[in-house]
Amino acid sequence: MSYKHLSLEERHYLELEQKAGTSINKIAKKLCRHVSTLSRELKRNTGKRGYRNRQANELAQKRLKEKPKSIKLTVEVKIYIDEHLTKDWSPEQIVGRLKDDMSISLHHETVYQYILKDKK
Repeated sequence: MSYKHLSLEERHYLELEQKAGTSINKIAKKLCRHVSTLSRELKRNTGKRGYRNRQANELAQKRLKEKPKSIKLTVEVKIYIDEHLTKDWSPEQIVGRLKDDMSISLHHETVYQYILKDKK
């Protein structure tokens, strides 16, 4: 099951309903969310002036950007990509073969981004 982040609209609704004194259970049912999702949202994003949806959204976006990504583009993988790019392979072909040859799963967009960074 994939995790879906709260939208700004959901955060706005959460803020309004919480200020109105609505229980988290009722808010969760209305938003079709699990209670623990909203509880976690409130815990992470409530400041000194209470829960504010825009501030909560900014904090969530900041955490998302700062989240450590697994490093798959090692020197060895970059060399592999470069070798296959010189053979005019597409990023889709490269990631397909990379999985077979080195047991590494990359998205073809990662290869495109790597190509763009190298051209700068």
